[in-house]
Amino acid sequence: MNRCCSAHCIGLLLTSLLFGLVGCGQPVGPTSGRVTFSDGAPVRSGSIEFRSTVDRQRYASRIETDGSFHPTSQDGEVGLPPGTYDVVVVQIVLTEDLAKKAHTHGGTVPRRYADYYTSGLTVEVSEQTETVDIQVDAEGAN
Repeated sequence: MNRCCSAHCIGLLLTSLLFGLVGCGQPVGPTSGRVTFSDGAPVRSGSIEFRSTVDRQRYASRIETDGSFHPTSQDGEVGLPPGTYDVVVVQIVLTEDLAKKAHTHGGTVPRRYADYYTSGLTVEVSEQTETVDIQVDAEGAN
């Protein structure tokens, strides 16, 4: 085998390996979702976190005033890969100095949703999942 042929074969091998590695990334699932109360009203403030039941990877997002969120990995990549996730919704409301009529945070999320052991929220994400909808009870609801 001559030197030219060897270099060509090595080049083809490296190119094949490069394309193989680029195409093997984990598929990213839904890049958005919405958190609502059981009556359909959006959760208007707080944050949401998803924790994989397999490898404990976490994806988090701030909740916007319309209830929407964009789950983001700790590496800054938006989207939830397929899998099963435990979910927490955390809402810190500082209202002690405000009159009740001045509250703009919307409904209050009960504290139980802020802990993986008590939230009771899970979600299954598949490659076909387009958005993730999470529903919580309002404070005082059963």
